Amino acid sequence: MNKTLKGYVLGLLTAAFVAGTVSYAAQNVKIIIDGQELIAKDASGNRVYPIIENGTTYLPVRAIANAFGKEVYWDGPNYTVYLGKMDGSLEYPTTEIEDMVSIGDKAESTDALVDNYGNTYTHAIRNSNGNREMEYLLNMKYSHFKGVLYVPNTTTNNGTWYMKIIADGKTIYKSPDMNKTSSPINIDVNITGCNNLKIELSEYNGAYSWDTPTLCLGNAGFYQ
Repeated sequence: MNKTLKGYVLGLLTAAFVAGTVSYAAQNVKIIIDGQELIAKDASGNRVYPIIENGTTYLPVRAIANAFGKEVYWDGPNYTVYLGKMDGSLEYPTTEIEDMVSIGDKAESTDALVDNYGNTYTHAIRNSNGNREMEYLLNMKYSHFKGVLYVPNTTTNNGTWYMKIIADGKTIYKSPDMNKTSSPINIDVNITGCNNLKIELSEYNGAYSWDTPTLCLGNAGFYQ
């Protein structure tokens, strides 16, 4: 991060998320960077304005970071702002898989949150409507895909299953064969530079039931 960006960010980060202490929006304050006016916008493309609090002007972090070509990540549970590229080491995903916009088939949330070894997940997904593929357009925004592949404790199916992750038409991960006695598998796949990602759940034998899912992805998400 260059000195100019440090100067903008210093003292501004926490103000971007302070609630209940704002005096007023400084709608007449312009932001000029290297002679060019910056029209600050939030993640949804809506214009945002500097805020004046007790005589100090605070600038919107995302807009300033974007002006310098920096990614922004808000770690809500830890009240921390990250600027710049991430290495996949963050505790929380930038985008949880159920919040991703899918192309074609998609996943749906499941209430089968306990695996066959008694581990509990805060959220999990499975494929929807009998489809066994999930496909996402990443636009090369992420560096890692993480999650836990598990068999829920409700599974009575005697089949054998596996999961594949395909990035830009190339298989980059294939899980071991799994059945109702298999241990959960922690997944951490490098997807740096990937534009299109597809996740496939397949079976060798046994009827695949969508009322009692046979494979789930717990706490899965994409990391910058």
